[in-house]
Amino acid sequence: MYALILRHETRGLTRTPAFAFILVLLAAAMTFGAWSAAQTLGREHRGAQAVVAAADKQRGKLARDVAGYERKIAASGGVYEVAAFNHGGGAIPAGTNAGTVGSTAVAPAILPQTGLSTFAVGQSDIQLSYIPVTSNSIITVTRDSELGNPVNLKRGAFDISFVVIFLLPIFILAISYDMLSSEKERGTLAMVLSHPISLRKLMLSKMLSRAAIILAVVLAAGFGSLLAVGSNLSSPDTWIRFGLWLSATLLYSMFWFGLAVLVNSISKNSSTNGVVLAGSWLVLVVVAPTLVSVLATTTYPAPSRFEFITQSRVVQTEVEKEYMKALDKYYYDHAEFAPKSGGEADFLATSLAKNDAVEKAMMPLYNKFRSQLAKQDEMVASFQFVSPAIMMQRTLNDVSGASAARYAHFIDQVIEFRGVWTKYFTSRFLAEKALRSADYRRFPKFEYREEPVSAVIGRTAPSLIGLFALMSVVLGAAFAALRRYQVASR
Repeated sequence: MYALILRHETRGLTRTPAFAFILVLLAAAMTFGAWSAAQTLGREHRGAQAVVAAADKQRGKLARDVAGYERKIAASGGVYEVAAFNHGGGAIPAGTNAGTVGSTAVAPAILPQTGLSTFAVGQSDIQLSYIPVTSNSIITVTRDSELGNPVNLKRGAFDISFVVIFLLPIFILAISYDMLSSEKERGTLAMVLSHPISLRKLMLSKMLSRAAIILAVVLAAGFGSLLAVGSNLSSPDTWIRFGLWLSATLLYSMFWFGLAVLVNSISKNSSTNGVVLAGSWLVLVVVAPTLVSVLATTTYPAPSRFEFITQSRVVQTEVEKEYMKALDKYYYDHAEFAPKSGGEADFLATSLAKNDAVEKAMMPLYNKFRSQLAKQDEMVASFQFVSPAIMMQRTLNDVSGASAARYAHFIDQVIEFRGVWTKYFTSRFLAEKALRSADYRRFPKFEYREEPVSAVIGRTAPSLIGLFALMSVVLGAAFAALRRYQVASR
């Protein structure tokens, strides 16, 4: 009897025009979300490639100029000299000066996309995945790409994450708000229950038939999107991330089905059920995440861009006034960079000393900004259990590689690489060592070290456990409440 009702429900749903329309709309929304995210990330990728191409072109020109100068010196038997710092266009090419090359030639640091990047854009549209690194201050290098971040749970892009978190619950509630109430209002519920089947088994069959169809569409659309716009399909990391996405989507969907069953068990009419479920969606998906974000940004406000830039200018002015002290301090901290002779080396050393002094003075504010963002994220993580939408958003951002933690991991590596880059060129400049064309092939290169997938699993585990617990509580309460359900209307 149970299997018969399950088949009957499935057959009836598939023949309903409104249900078929919802399925088509859901599939279309997920397809469009994947396409939209692919376009967004495609523009980002092309921007990164343009930066790389421009850097290669600039570096190639410098190397060719140096190679030409080498041939000229070899032919004339002259002395190979170093160009004046940041002065080109003369007989000696600027590319021979390590100080000039280190401060003007760009080494792009690229954050690669994951296999599931198109599933959740996250904040990648405001957090650039490519940073042009030079020997300039690390604050200058990263400021334009990081210091404009808004609240943690930004939702601006239309992607699969948006469809799953915002639209999927609406589709689920639209086909589930009257599972029992419609039967009761038509007078058919008592007739169905006169057969050897309990009310809970009847509701379970109704819920499972709807869930099976909806989740089949979501699974097919998600798998198709992965094949169409995903990347790194041969990597186990991609499939582990996809498995986490499937798990989160299943738990999130079943929570909303459970909520629909719970509201149906209250024994109200269909219109009342619809209003209650719509209000629940509004509170859990819109209001609660917004309040948590406001609480996080209010409790741990990050310094504004205006404050940062103003403070930077004030510090730079003070350093300019006492540049000799800055130079002495720089030589004290970097004795190995002390020039062997006076003149030009002192000029660059003074510039480096100024930058070093400004960076040290500004670093507390810079670190405060990063610390405040981290604290905001930690607070959101602490309050994520008040809303399944927050848990889902955090999970999808993590599995797609658009999380704040992965971006901070990237910035840490950029800071580390900038130190390597600066030391490479500064040490050569202050040692008065001219660059040769062969040196250009040995310049430091940024190579992103991807965080292990275990770190992703570790960050998503609390959210997945929270979704499972919330789903279990709602489903348990719903089917327990069915014991008191009034089959006949008063």
